[in-house]
Amino acid sequence: MRLLCMVMVALADWSAWADTVRTCQPEDFHYEFTECDDDGGRWRVSVPSPDTCEGGAPNPPKRTHDCSVSCDPGWFFNLSELECAMCPSGTYSLGGGVRFDSWEDLPKGFISHTEVFRSIFTVGRWRGDVDCSEYGWQAKGDVLASKGGQCAAVLVYTVKLVKPGAVSYTYQYTDEDIMFEFQAQDEECQNIVEGNGYRWLPVTRDGQWQTRTVKLNPGLNVLHWKTIGIEARGSSRPVLIKSIQISGVAHSSECTPCPDGTFSGPGAHECTECKEDFYAPRGSSVCLPCDRVTHYAPKGSPVCLQRPPCTSLDYYEIDSACDEKNQTRAVYTWVDPQVCREQVKGSVSLPPSGEVKTCPPCNPGMHYTTGLGCLFCPRDEHSDGVSPCKPCPPSTAPNYGYQYQWWTAIPPQMAATCMPADEVGCSKSDGWQVGGEYIHSGRGHADDAYLVLSLKVGGFRGREGFVSGMPMEVGRISFTFELKCASDCKFVFMEASTKKSATVLQHWSGNLHRQYYSYLITRNDTYTFSWAFQKVAWEKSYLKKESSRMFEGDMAKVFNINVTNTIDGGASSCLPCPQAPAASGCIPCPAGHYIENNTTECTRCPPNTVVTDPLPYGHQSCLPCGPGLTAPDHLSCIVECRLTVDNRTYDLTNISNARATMGSTLFTSSGTKFFHMFNISLCGNTSVTCANNVSYSIEGESTSVTSRVCRSTVVPKMEGLYGPGRIEAVATQSVTLGDHLVGVSINTTLMDITVIEEFQLPNNSLKKDLHFFYKTPLSTHACPKGRSTTVTLRCSPDDPGEGKVTLPHQCPDGTCDGCNFHFLWSTALGCPECSKDDLIVVHGECGAGKQKVHYIAPKNCRAPDDITGGQFVPCTTRLPFLVEVIVLSTVSMALMLCLLLFCLWKKNQRLEYKYMKLVASASSKDGIIELPPAESCALDDGEEEEVQYAQNPPRGILSKLKHNKIAPTEGRGLMMESMILSSKDPLT
Repeated sequence: MRLLCMVMVALADWSAWADTVRTCQPEDFHYEFTECDDDGGRWRVSVPSPDTCEGGAPNPPKRTHDCSVSCDPGWFFNLSELECAMCPSGTYSLGGGVRFDSWEDLPKGFISHTEVFRSIFTVGRWRGDVDCSEYGWQAKGDVLASKGGQCAAVLVYTVKLVKPGAVSYTYQYTDEDIMFEFQAQDEECQNIVEGNGYRWLPVTRDGQWQTRTVKLNPGLNVLHWKTIGIEARGSSRPVLIKSIQISGVAHSSECTPCPDGTFSGPGAHECTECKEDFYAPRGSSVCLPCDRVTHYAPKGSPVCLQRPPCTSLDYYEIDSACDEKNQTRAVYTWVDPQVCREQVKGSVSLPPSGEVKTCPPCNPGMHYTTGLGCLFCPRDEHSDGVSPCKPCPPSTAPNYGYQYQWWTAIPPQMAATCMPADEVGCSKSDGWQVGGEYIHSGRGHADDAYLVLSLKVGGFRGREGFVSGMPMEVGRISFTFELKCASDCKFVFMEASTKKSATVLQHWSGNLHRQYYSYLITRNDTYTFSWAFQKVAWEKSYLKKESSRMFEGDMAKVFNINVTNTIDGGASSCLPCPQAPAASGCIPCPAGHYIENNTTECTRCPPNTVVTDPLPYGHQSCLPCGPGLTAPDHLSCIVECRLTVDNRTYDLTNISNARATMGSTLFTSSGTKFFHMFNISLCGNTSVTCANNVSYSIEGESTSVTSRVCRSTVVPKMEGLYGPGRIEAVATQSVTLGDHLVGVSINTTLMDITVIEEFQLPNNSLKKDLHFFYKTPLSTHACPKGRSTTVTLRCSPDDPGEGKVTLPHQCPDGTCDGCNFHFLWSTALGCPECSKDDLIVVHGECGAGKQKVHYIAPKNCRAPDDITGGQFVPCTTRLPFLVEVIVLSTVSMALMLCLLLFCLWKKNQRLEYKYMKLVASASSKDGIIELPPAESCALDDGEEEEVQYAQNPPRGILSKLKHNKIAPTEGRGLMMESMILSSKDPLT
């Protein structure tokens, strides 16, 4: 019953809907193709728009026998006529292709999703409340943008090709803390291989766009663009995609209207951008002019913009070039292009030129040349910038450098450029303008333009080195600047060299008063230092605005730049040189010597000190090495493979080669597998290298890292991913974890580096580990104090050979904070050498006058290699000293025992005598022995019995011998003592 009611209600609803929906008319129908069938054909059918009408009389279906119809660029496939037709004006067509270059929203067919990138090598990095929606691919109007952050972002597009085609995409990728990956898969989800470097994309320079093209096969193709933030460093510059174009699709059933600000004629395969002061709405066939008196339009504008009244921000002051009289004047000029209007009420006029004034002096190390301006002094000459150049005095050398403090023109070795984000927005190529006392970011550029000031330095006179955990100063660059910003502007200082791509050293944002910054240069190389200014932050630079010059007054000012100890540039002074008795002129001191300040003589430095300054003045130039390190050449501190620490000698020769160890396997939530590979150099001059086997960094530049300890991020090979001869594993993100050794010690702390508690032995342990302390002082966003590494070498007799290297259990990837790394190296070769007193000596049998002596080492040390097999020594009859002492002591004890037995025997004889005497006395009563009777057998009256007390004999053997005398009366039979009679009467 209930089912019948539901059917009746549904019929009623359908009847009501049918009454309200009109009948389809011929204009409501449009043509569509069905899917291709097994015979290679398909049907063209007429279908109305959904939910608009019903019924009607559609055109009958028509079958076509070719599913791979494709038109040429500028043509489209007319479904009504079933043939290719030319695109009308105001539209364009790629023929058998599609293009995406407008990103107001994510275009149809694109799918974007994010996933938490879970890693365990940074403490507190991953939490359960991470919002990955902030880091996904986002449409920003002109571009698609994806930040690295704490998530992996994936952009997917699926397309079916009817013939071989290609995908081309234009991107900008400037942040090395992000991994940018592209993958193309076929209908069987197998990766398409197109060269070894197609998957991992190279880093681009700031403001530079690069286009990559990957060939695609006919059939279904799934395209992936993926970003992964390896290091969590807070904000990062996003990866940008400006356009994506795919060729090889079946056909275009209609032409695409030209975007805003562009136009096209008939049969166009692309649209042309309107020039300045012209505009074009979407789908225009021509660009329309603006009224140049009242309006203006930048390149590619969809509308005309009204010219505002001129203000003081629309012009700027510059100093004219110095004339032959060395004079100049202030000149005012409008910002180019001039968009303000002078002929309106409230508009300011261009100020007149200033008074003639004397040109400021040249910068130190330079001199003025008529018609050419300020130039560097010739070699071996110097100048303070006011006086003409003159040669350095004898026994002195020019102190070269760059000292820029006056800005009447762009100085030598410097360049100023403007790099727009979208190929428009720069009023002229110069991104910076001189202002006499400073140089400032130019006006007239778009807010998102990247304004770069660069200085090229050919090299430095200093020598690289590390002492006591700090790098030695090869040179130094310092500058003073100021930011005047109403927006969230950014000012960045960068360096680039032949060995390393552009690296951001420091950045500032917002309004800042005059600031001083100094940077220590530790590597001797050819450098390009750059100062870049952008009015609008990267995250906001691609939002659509009514005007691209909303923050015209924002600028960065640089007042002075000073670079010291260079091999080129100009010399402002001359330094005294060391002297030698047999030489004249300026000569360098030998290695390990310093220059006395008063006498300029070369004096030898103490042992185990290094000297890195090419002109080391004073004993303070001799810098001591760390514990356990030596400086045999006084040029660098090294650890020898045979070293002595805490009076124990270690021989690490057999483990001096580079050692590689793998960290824990890490995964993204989608299953992408990767791990970190560590390379370690323990002693000697051995260095390790972590190289990238993909075009990860800027093309044409070295991407390898060479140091004492380094790390690479490795993505292992997947089955079926690569063909023969392809890369089996991707190695990228190489960083140094220890440029040099700070010291070697048995203590668990050295300077500010501490061994992780898990690798520390108890305080009462008799064993002592050997700790190697490494340091990389380069400051990064994640590690402001640089990185450090400890390698704990543990004596482990149970681990023969090179032993094993383990990582902390609590930090399976070697680090708990991303800045301090720890390794435990257990090996029998890490035991100290035994001393002679430590060895156990075992003698073999004597044969042919020789016997073999074996030395056995205890577990806490290692026997030297030259005696581990034993040694033959001549036999000897002399007992060892210890044996002689034992034998002598045994004989002495035996003699003393014999003497004691003799004394006891004598005492026993005396006891027998007394016993026999008592027996004799008892026998006389029975008549056996009769003795002469005494005159009286009792005491008289008044007479006391005489009692004699015998003294106790003294103790000791000698005393007993002295007092144990034989009685004077001794017969042949029984010994009788003489009796003393007390009665005076004679015997009867």
